[in-house]
Amino acid sequence: MSTQPRIEIRLEQPYVGTRTVIAMREFDREIPAMAQTLSRWLDEHNVLASGQPFLRYYVIDMPERMDVEFGMPTDRAHAATGAVASHRLPAGRYAVTVYTGVENGVSATRQFLDWIAAQGEQPVAHASEQGEVFQSRYETFLTDDRTEPDRHRWVIEVAIQVHN
Repeated sequence: MSTQPRIEIRLEQPYVGTRTVIAMREFDREIPAMAQTLSRWLDEHNVLASGQPFLRYYVIDMPERMDVEFGMPTDRAHAATGAVASHRLPAGRYAVTVYTGVENGVSATRQFLDWIAAQGEQPVAHASEQGEVFQSRYETFLTDDRTEPDRHRWVIEVAIQVHN
């Protein structure tokens, strides 16, 4: 299930995150480890999240290569070094949709990308030897996995920056 896609304006959002390059088949192992690394850093540095966690996709070459960052929004930029870095999601126009169930992510995103094209919109992205490089493409976990462990019930928002 997904919601009706829409175009909206988003403000710049500071965040901290940890980044890696993995294959799709490694997500179930690597993403929880990344979340744990980031959670530990937030606790050690007394930084509070100002929103829900997300996965930012820098480069996608499905299914073998995904340059992905596990991020947490913060109220301001923070000095971060090592495995955790401070970044900003850029302000701009975003195509946005919501779907339910982790297992529906690939098909929901494919339908969403078709919708974007049908609207005459284009993601801010370009092709490279490593795959498709995105200015800003991310999935926010709207469901807290501590209160809802069933991944089939998780609600996830996809946001992809589109040209002005």
